[in-house]
Amino acid sequence: MIEIEHLRFAWPRAAHDCLAIDRLDVAGGNALFLYGPSGGGKSTLLGLMAGVLLPSAGRVRLLGQDLSKLSGARRDAFRADHLGYIFQQFNLLPYLSVLDNVLLPCRFSRVRRERAASRSGTAEADARSLLSRIGLAEPLWRRAAAELSVVTSMP
Repeated sequence: MIEIEHLRFAWPRAAHDCLAIDRLDVAGGNALFLYGPSGGGKSTLLGLMAGVLLPSAGRVRLLGQDLSKLSGARRDAFRADHLGYIFQQFNLLPYLSVLDNVLLPCRFSRVRRERAASRSGTAEADARSLLSRIGLAEPLWRRAAAELSVVTSMP
């Protein structure tokens, strides 16, 4: 699902690469847990894996697609159709419910909406299934994201 080869990334004006990964392969159905200190490159790696950032060298392929070979607009469409991140706290729309935040990508991508409906009958049923799988208590699904605490939101 994810193939990274000879990846190098440096921020502009950086004295050295902030990320250097010779090889990383993640097969479909597997989970990947990123852990490390603040400033260690976790968010940068996620940005590279999503095509939001492009590597200085090397290749990132997602679902067989080399993201650096796509234009910015095509990378945006690819992300809308194929990617999703669950962030711990930020990047949620605080005024939307938890369920509506999960459903939001389906508003941007017909492909994603149809895929969700084919799995569970409707996009909402699929979002409910995802929330159940991560263990978020059902009474919290209708609460605004801003009302949740990182510490108290899990059962």
